Amino acid sequence: MKRRVALVGMYGGYFGERNPGCFLILEAALRALGRRLPDASFDIYSEDAIGRFHGLRSELVHGRELRYFSSQWGQTLLETSLMGYDALVLGGDIILAPPPAPSVFLLDSPVFLESPGPPVFYNAAHSALSREEIVDGFHTERLRGLCERADYVGVRTEYVRDALRELGCADKIAFCPDPTLSLDLTEVLRGVEVPRLKREKKILGLSVMAHFIEGIVDAIAADATLLKDYDVWVYPYSRQYNHIEGVLRIQQKYGDRFHYIERYQDPLATFALMAQFDASINDTYHGTIAALLAGIPFLVIDREDAVRSRSRNLLRLFSWEDRIVTARRHGLTDPADDALLLGDALVERWRGPLQRLRERPRGEPPDLGPVRAIIHAHFDRIAHGIAASSSLTNTTARTWARPA
Repeated sequence: MKRRVALVGMYGGYFGERNPGCFLILEAALRALGRRLPDASFDIYSEDAIGRFHGLRSELVHGRELRYFSSQWGQTLLETSLMGYDALVLGGDIILAPPPAPSVFLLDSPVFLESPGPPVFYNAAHSALSREEIVDGFHTERLRGLCERADYVGVRTEYVRDALRELGCADKIAFCPDPTLSLDLTEVLRGVEVPRLKREKKILGLSVMAHFIEGIVDAIAADATLLKDYDVWVYPYSRQYNHIEGVLRIQQKYGDRFHYIERYQDPLATFALMAQFDASINDTYHGTIAALLAGIPFLVIDREDAVRSRSRNLLRLFSWEDRIVTARRHGLTDPADDALLLGDALVERWRGPLQRLRERPRGEPPDLGPVRAIIHAHFDRIAHGIAASSSLTNTTARTWARPA
């Protein structure tokens, strides 16, 4: 009999908006676990953190059926349908931020916490909490409870790993870089249709939130050397960050001086579009990973705290922190601060980063061998845990399950 595994995350995006990075996490998990557990079937559940509805809503995205549930209904889902699976694999995204209680991701259910099964595995989850907030904060007992109940907790940063280990169960907690780093984008994007970009020069792809973008493009427009080599394409990466507003703002100001993609693409089509770039400026974490995997020069605008920053923790693995443009340092702070957002001062701040971007050749990705070895060991551990779960535990878990 096939093992039934539930993958539970935010694979359809924070509010079901088909965020490209969230879907890429799903692809990484399905491909890795599917290879290791060929006799298993996988059902996909995706939280809609904003929607208010009961039950499940299904959507087919790139051939994957996503079952959406609202955050308010997550506890009910945990205590009913999810109890009937042989294993739960949670996350790959910012599910330990943490969300308000009760949350399916923090196992906020006395019924579930006391049940003998199913086993729970965390797939490189991330938290925005500081070490102090994890160890001695408002959510400490919630985090301790999930660590005690889970069979394995893989987390995306070393500081979160170290903090969770202080809560006990240290042998269950491990660091795993973002699983999307294990993907071969050429294989993932095979057959994905996307508009072909007009190419007269090299292509610089730019996708940045609206209240940052004008100052950046002003700096690009003032860099004659860069524009001699590159055509600039402004495109919307993410609905979650309303990138289309930035596209329209630059189109209104600069007209046909630049090129524009005027609509969002489906998740994999977004990455297929980016694969045509020769350089990238982006303000998203998985937009950065896409550029890294494609082997193109890039800058990432980072708005997150230096210790907790997903981009900084990622690029530190390759000693590539110089590709980060911190929002505060380069004048991209509060949108109301016009003195920093516009004018010669901002252009000057961007001169150095743009020069570094221009001088980096397109080439192969960094050496991903050591990082991928950690990711492979992470999925080996999850797959082994699922395979080793006893039939007694599985049967017992199913007797606890109630219809949703």
